[in-house]
Amino acid sequence: MSGQSITDRITAAQHSVTGSAISKTVCKATTHEIMGPKKKHLDYLIQCTNEMNVNIPQLADTLFERTTNTSWVVVFKSLTATHHLMVYGNERFIQYLASRNTLFNLSNFLDKSGLQGMSMPMN
Repeated sequence: MSGQSITDRITAAQHSVTGSAISKTVCKATTHEIMGPKKKHLDYLIQCTNEMNVNIPQLADTLFERTTNTSWVVVFKSLTATHHLMVYGNERFIQYLASRNTLFNLSNFLDKSGLQGMSMPMN
């Protein structure tokens, strides 16, 4: 059994039903498991940035949506995946991010899932 949470599995299944392979892969790359995103998911997302028929704004917005999660693990993995796509993905991805100057606003982020997150000072 994998370390994915029930929430992660349900969300991935919902994306499978709606037919959104990109959303499903973003969800799988940004699970609640305390480990980095899996290479196979990052590789698939890189491949997507090189496909002309892939909606880059949808891909970026799906990653952005995951940064609004209350879990620091999901947020960290979303930022890691975004950075990976900026470095290794198609230039269209980074151009889209550059056109959205307020894409990642984490100033109000607070992990409420445990005592450690609650006790961290806000800078």
